[in-house]
Amino acid sequence: MPTELTLLSEVEPSLEAIVTIAATVHPDGAYVQYRGGDIKQFVDDAGTPLLCLFGTRPVLEAREAASALADPPAAFGLWTDLTVPFGDDGRGRRLAEAIAAGLGGCLVERN
Repeated sequence: MPTELTLLSEVEPSLEAIVTIAATVHPDGAYVQYRGGDIKQFVDDAGTPLLCLFGTRPVLEAREAASALADPPAAFGLWTDLTVPFGDDGRGRRLAEAIAAGLGGCLVERN
């Protein structure tokens, strides 16, 4: 099973922002998208998947959203699901952390 993470932020992870951040962590990697951009994936130079990002949604009921998270922050406005592939060697997780930090958000484990 992949590791399910949630990016909580006040800033939507735009294509420009995430590609710029990813280039600092994996400069030889690539970005691909599926379903009209609903699913975004970063792969390394050999095509090995590193991280998938899914469409960002506004959080309408923070209390309900927080119940799905292991350790939610006090406040957040946007929710983006991410998955790190099973067997990740740490590169996917580091990329997710870099994206969260670059957007001023936080990365939280799903329950």
